[in-house]
Amino acid sequence: MTITRIAAAILGCGALPAAAATLTFDSLSVAAYQNTFTAGGWTFSAATAGPGAVNLAVEQAGLQSTYSGDRVVSFGVPFVAGSEITSVSIGTDDGSEFKLEKLSLGDIFGNSKLRLQAYRDGSPLAYTPVDVDIFATVSNVTFSGWDNLDEIRVTNFAGSPDLNFDIDDLEFSTAVVPESSSVLLLGLAALGVFRRRRD
Repeated sequence: MTITRIAAAILGCGALPAAAATLTFDSLSVAAYQNTFTAGGWTFSAATAGPGAVNLAVEQAGLQSTYSGDRVVSFGVPFVAGSEITSVSIGTDDGSEFKLEKLSLGDIFGNSKLRLQAYRDGSPLAYTPVDVDIFATVSNVTFSGWDNLDEIRVTNFAGSPDLNFDIDDLEFSTAVVPESSSVLLLGLAALGVFRRRRD
């Protein structure tokens, strides 16, 4: 058995990668939430700088709502109890890992210097954070190699505690990068092949 076939057997590489899916929010009702809500197997939440709650909302408004029925998720509009959003977390409800492909970000109030970072199990991953300035515009961000994460965190790269933005069209697919245990098994299998050839 070749090393390639061993790898396929261990990692399930014989199957084609799963097709990407897109979370559009268009099937959700327009509604306002405080601090957190779930939709389509995903959880959206915000940390605040003050004691009060902040609004998260499903809206049919903003720069990204380009057709009838197009919905977006808004963070920080309007303010509640004077609190400001310091960070936003977007992740799967059950902690399942995914590969992030694309998403769309829109400006609300000009607090537009967004930093996106990949997390797994509450810890940042080694992928380089993506900084994007969405001032008065919509930015469609594509990610390269962001695999095996279970959470996206958004902060302000200029240090402001105040985040206000819309998100739409979150495109993702099934995680495909092998975990460390799978890599270890692959290495042991390859070692076994080399030993057999030497004997």
